[in-house]
Amino acid sequence: MLTRLKGGRVFDPAQNLNGEIGDIWFADGFIISTPENSQIPDVDYDISGKIVMAGAVDIHSHIAGGNVNTARLLLPEQHRNFMARKLNHPFSTARWSTTEIGYRYAQMGYTTVVEPAIFPANALDAHLQMADIPIIDTAGLVILGNDDFLLRLLRAKASQNQINDYVAWTLHATKCLGLKVINAGGANPFKNNIRHFDLDDIVPDYGVSSRHILQTLQRAACDIQLPHPVHVHCNNLGIPNNVDTAIATMEAAQGLPMHLAHIQFYGYGNEGSRGFSSAAAKLIDGFNKHPNITMDVGQVLFGQTVTISGDVIA
Repeated sequence: MLTRLKGGRVFDPAQNLNGEIGDIWFADGFIISTPENSQIPDVDYDISGKIVMAGAVDIHSHIAGGNVNTARLLLPEQHRNFMARKLNHPFSTARWSTTEIGYRYAQMGYTTVVEPAIFPANALDAHLQMADIPIIDTAGLVILGNDDFLLRLLRAKASQNQINDYVAWTLHATKCLGLKVINAGGANPFKNNIRHFDLDDIVPDYGVSSRHILQTLQRAACDIQLPHPVHVHCNNLGIPNNVDTAIATMEAAQGLPMHLAHIQFYGYGNEGSRGFSSAAAKLIDGFNKHPNITMDVGQVLFGQTVTISGDVIA
């Protein structure tokens, strides 16, 4: 089937298009060059005055899984007929339901959203939820870094190949796109009331450092050629002067690809009368020195929110 989007303002940096008026043609779901011989489209949409550009991809948004369900349970008042719909979908009238997620992201121009924190034990539930989200494409990142079996492998000085096999098996079993590391090794210290945990601190009971866990998993992600670099939730989230932890994490990558999650929560200094300040400039200076690093901001939502973390031991 031949489809045309007619008369829109087209933005495509790859084609050096910066708002020119033009048509976009599709054949059987794929974008094609303008057909020759003045072919008539089977479906024609007049989008004059509209912007045409590639759909946005959100690499980090919590849209499914146990934590999202827990947040829903903590806010039952959000589920009382927020927006009545004529769709015959389960929970389609509930705020922040799978239906609502799909519609909200589509309205913002997103076509793909990645759930970045799937516990292996909850992977099936997360995939079932994502399958119920309409319109957008979805994927997930599986959490390792505080996993008991992984830490026991490291304590026993398992080879990198053994670690690679375990990571690959976990990804295959959970059907996830990539690997998430949350506060590498930090869950066990936290349970012992250790509130500050640096890269070279040793995980109680396992005898390995946070740095060793992170670098081993990053090497695994590179060795098995994951499509997304290891996705890192740094240590010491929200703690004064954690900007040094974030910069140390960038340096620990040793030039290999790494993605840092919700980076704004690591942009803190310890200046001022309360010992808490912005260190955003220092953070960005460090980031600009490491072309192997990508990041997402982790926006603050203005309104009722629930904060739940994956900093737990499996």
